[in-house]
Amino acid sequence: MRIFLNLFVAALIVSFFCVPNLVIAQEEATTLTEEQAIEAQKKLAEALKSLKKEIRTEVKVDNGGTITGAVKCKRVRHPEDVVVYIEEVNGNNYPAPEEHGTVDQLNLTYVPHVIAVQKGTILDFPNSDMVRHNVFSPPECCKQFNLGTYDVGVVKHVTFDEVCDIPLLCNVHAEMSAFIVVLDNPYFSVTGRDGVFKIENVPPGTYKVSAWQEKLRTVTKDVTVESGKASNVDFNLKKKK
Repeated sequence: MRIFLNLFVAALIVSFFCVPNLVIAQEEATTLTEEQAIEAQKKLAEALKSLKKEIRTEVKVDNGGTITGAVKCKRVRHPEDVVVYIEEVNGNNYPAPEEHGTVDQLNLTYVPHVIAVQKGTILDFPNSDMVRHNVFSPPECCKQFNLGTYDVGVVKHVTFDEVCDIPLLCNVHAEMSAFIVVLDNPYFSVTGRDGVFKIENVPPGTYKVSAWQEKLRTVTKDVTVESGKASNVDFNLKKKK
């Protein structure tokens, strides 16, 4: 029994990752044996378990507070992949994370679609797909790079040391896209499908907290954090003017 990769993996990734804008390139379809299909399913399941959308230096604060809330996005089905962050904490004087983040390439899709990282983070870009890929950012963005076209199994690395949001593209597959959001400090959260976020270990004080989404207007609010307490703030994001 043979299973077409373009049908099998499309359904599999939608069910496992819920990554938006999944497009299967028909001209690059191939076939898998049943054993290979089962192995591909295991690989994707393992990738899901280790998937991280937030890379930061872990901080501990005595009597710190928490900022919680939810995000609503106008005309967006699920308020997923919204990055909620504090703009400035303690002069943003924090060491870069030692941990690497990962943006993988699976079935012509960047996984994850949005990743938030603290400034100075190194991201790994493996090609775990069945075809060659290219990873690059557009020339007008703050961190311009082009990793070239590389084979399955190859891993490349980039250090992100400028604060901004960076689109990812592939000049081999125009339908592929993702975003890297680079932030000044470790106080941020990426929403899931329910739009809920939580930022912990925040020193007491009043802060500007922003919510970013790739297609909508960023909204900023003032939030006061008290020692040992949770402060709630909700965001309603609308289209850019």
